[in-house]
Amino acid sequence: MTTAQDSIHARLTRLREHPEAPALVRCAGARASQTITAAQLLDGCRRTAESLRAAGVRRGDKAVIMTRDAYELFVAVQGLALLGAVPALIEPRAEVRRCLDEIGPGVFIGERLAHVGRRTLGWGRGHLHTALVTGGRVPGQDRFLGRSLPLPVADGSGPPPSAPVPHDEDLAMIAFTSGSTGRPKGVEYRHATIAGQLTALATVLRPEPDDVLLSCFLPMALLGPLLGLPTVAPRINHLAPVRTPPGHIVGPLLQHGATTVVASPAVLRLIAGHCARNGLTLPSVRRVLSFGASLRPRLADALAKVLPPDAEILSVYGATECLPVAALAAGDLRELGTRPPRGHAGTCLGRPLPGVEARILDADATALGEIAVAGPVVSPAYHARPDATAKAKTVADGRLWHRTGDLGRLDDQGRLWYLGRTAHLVTGEACTLTTEDVEAAADTAPGVRRTALLGIGPAGQQRPVLCVEPMPGTDRDAILHALRTALGDHPHGRRIGTVLFHPRFPTDIRHNSKIDRTRLAASAARHLPGPTR
Repeated sequence: MTTAQDSIHARLTRLREHPEAPALVRCAGARASQTITAAQLLDGCRRTAESLRAAGVRRGDKAVIMTRDAYELFVAVQGLALLGAVPALIEPRAEVRRCLDEIGPGVFIGERLAHVGRRTLGWGRGHLHTALVTGGRVPGQDRFLGRSLPLPVADGSGPPPSAPVPHDEDLAMIAFTSGSTGRPKGVEYRHATIAGQLTALATVLRPEPDDVLLSCFLPMALLGPLLGLPTVAPRINHLAPVRTPPGHIVGPLLQHGATTVVASPAVLRLIAGHCARNGLTLPSVRRVLSFGASLRPRLADALAKVLPPDAEILSVYGATECLPVAALAAGDLRELGTRPPRGHAGTCLGRPLPGVEARILDADATALGEIAVAGPVVSPAYHARPDATAKAKTVADGRLWHRTGDLGRLDDQGRLWYLGRTAHLVTGEACTLTTEDVEAAADTAPGVRRTALLGIGPAGQQRPVLCVEPMPGTDRDAILHALRTALGDHPHGRRIGTVLFHPRFPTDIRHNSKIDRTRLAASAARHLPGPTR
């Protein structure tokens, strides 16, 4: 249950209590960084709000923000909030124009490259009345891209920002889904939603006075300071996280003594691999939170080798529409993966967090159905998408439930089990296979980085195909033998008649962890003979 003290307004106010304490560290590489105090951060929010007001931004305006800089993102979001405007967060990608046409923003705030994309691809055309360019001005910028909005780090000498306390149900932000499992949708966050998410995150992070957060996901840099955590934002390639030089992550972690790391499995693999290759350990880290895709025991084991013995590794489950939902320690993940309760294959997600409730809708005879979530972390609607809202939101027992699109079960101890996306169910003439059930077993095979079960062909007549992303330098015949062993005792292992190798799976741009199965299936179909080609 959330209270007034959980709100963004209250948490910003609490930052004033320790004005000289570090609040945000913006990194420029492996070693260069700038530490920003709470006073500077608050002063920056106030000055940004004044600049936005002078540029014509008004209460109720919807404003797209595209910047890769953590400080600019924080002060732009909070500056808009101080004016009663609504920030909208979206990654630059092919669907941006359609998404922005949907929400109709009047303001576009971003770095020069984002504005080049806006002008070239027509993002927001017909809606925008104010274009603001962050960073230094270049010749011709005002004419071709937009008015300059410099956001230098404030000196902290000004008064803290002040604004009316918003109502819980006021729209606070629009955050777009990644689009990795379908068309991106703008998720509405009310002030109560963000307060609920902050409270739930605090139960997972369990912040202590000396904690330092390393945030490898840019929006998390918005939340870390509000949770009272000095937040280190490494210079990550946010459009392709796996292409980030790993030293740009590990260097700041070691330099600033990060105690908590929040990252996707793809980024955690970068960290673990870099440390292993260079003989490094991470002595300051007490807790690692993995999110964005399933955490595999093999990756957890690789991380454990470079962490202190008592460090905790947690796999966190949630979605843009409801984050976080559940968490499970790596030790339990490993134990339950090798000895799952009867009838509960797939991957265990853990128990729902305090205040969050989960249930299974439309369950079949095996208790498998769609995971639905209720609680203060759940967003109430998609912006300007009543069709999507009606499909995903339902009211039962006096509560709003979000249908996640994930298949799962609840065991007799109240733990959630994940079996894959409903849209990825493989339906053949004589079998129905869930992706996570097969992949969780296949991913244990030596030489396999990860696998993806696909259904090629029309629903009801699909051919089960297992795609394999091998580890570099491994022998394919050895991998095939290892897969036969890994799936030998699996009840559906014999139904996997086709195995295809793929050098690198296409993934979502946000985490580089969720497999883009539509693109992968198109590639697989081209390599199959017969009518499914």
